Amino acid sequence: MTQMGSYVIRVKVLPSDANVDIEKVVDSVKKNLGSEAQLRGKSVEPIAFGISAAVLDIVAPEKEGSIDTVERLVSSAPLVGQYEMMGVSRMSSRLPPR
Repeated sequence: MTQMGSYVIRVKVLPSDANVDIEKVVDSVKKNLGSEAQLRGKSVEPIAFGISAAVLDIVAPEKEGSIDTVERLVSSAPLVGQYEMMGVSRMSSRLPPR
């Protein structure tokens, strides 16, 4: 039996409105991902005028269409104003998560 690997998809998200707390945006994305993918890590970057962006590392199964699915779920999450795909890499299935 071969074990399927995973992708780590890095996405930057911005809130839909300057008054929206970035943590609420992160929670919204997390909920929208459901069982399709898991949020593995995040960092918050101040942009300007009190607005912050969140850089999210999302783990998804290495299968046809999973990157498109994650992109669709992130972009359609409530409170997400803009998003940017920053990169995709393979995650070794032999390494335990930190």
